Amino acid sequence: MFAHVATATKTMRTQLRGAAIARAVCLVQLGILFVGAALFGWLQGAPQAIAATYGGLVAVVPTAYFAYRVFGGGGARDPKLMIGALYQGEIGKFALTALLFGLGAVLFAKQFLALIVTYAVCLLAYWVVLARMGFE
Repeated sequence: MFAHVATATKTMRTQLRGAAIARAVCLVQLGILFVGAALFGWLQGAPQAIAATYGGLVAVVPTAYFAYRVFGGGGARDPKLMIGALYQGEIGKFALTALLFGLGAVLFAKQFLALIVTYAVCLLAYWVVLARMGFE
C-alpha cells in the first residue's frame, strides 16, 4: 500500500515539474518572440517585424499545445494514458508546426528570413530553461 502512495506522489511531482518546465519554455519563447520582433522592426521595418512575430508563434503555439495535451489533461496517473497523451501531443505539435510553416512560407515569402531566424532562436528556449531549471 505504501509503495502505491510513494509511486503516486512521485508521478505527481514529475507532472508538476514537467508543467513548470513547459510553462517556462513558453514564457521564454514569448520573450524571444517580442525581442526578435522589436529588433527586426527597428532594423528592417514593420513587414519584417510581423514575419518575426509569426516565426515566434510557429514555435510558441505548438509548444503550448503539447504542454496542454500532456500536462493539462487532469493529471492522469495511468502510465498508458500518460504515454498516449505524450504521443498525441508530439504528433499534434509536429502537425501544427508543419501547418504553420507552410502558411508562413506563403504569407511571408519575402520576409522568410525574419520568420525562420526568430523561430530558430525560440527553439533555444528549451536549452535555456533546462540549463536554468536543471535535469532530473
